[in-house]
Amino acid sequence: MARLAALLCLFACADVQDDADRSPLRDRGGSVALRVIEIGTLEARRQEKRVSGECLSACTMYLGLSTACFEHDAVLGFHGPRLAFDLPMTGMQFEAITQTMASYYPPRIARQFLEEWRHSCSFHRIPASRLIARGEARACGTD
Repeated sequence: MARLAALLCLFACADVQDDADRSPLRDRGGSVALRVIEIGTLEARRQEKRVSGECLSACTMYLGLSTACFEHDAVLGFHGPRLAFDLPMTGMQFEAITQTMASYYPPRIARQFLEEWRHSCSFHRIPASRLIARGEARACGTD
C-alpha cells in the first residue's frame, strides 16, 4: 500500500514532457513515475534499452535497468527534480521523487545524488564511458 501511495504521489509530481523531446540522441527525462513504469515493463520483457547521446534527469534511472546498455559517448545529466509548470514542491514530494530516483542508481552515484546533485537545478554531467570504466554501467555490445 505504501508503494501505491508513493507512486500516486509521483504521478501528481510528474513533469510533463512531449514525446518529441525524447529521441535516441536526447532524452530530457520527464516524469519519474512514468519512467518507473517504463523500466518495470522493459525489465519484465527482458528488453534491451540502448542509451546514447544526452540522457538527462529521469533518463538516468536506466542505470538501474538490468537490460540497459550505454554507448561510450553518452552523457548522463543529474539534477534535482522540478514539477511541471514550475509548480511548488513540498518536502515530502521532493523526498519521494529523489529517493525513488536514487534507488535506481549504483551506490556511489546514489550517494552523490542524495548528498549534492538533487539540490541543484544545474546538471551534473558524467560521461557514460566513466561509469562503464567503473563498472557502474554496462557498455553496449558487451555481455
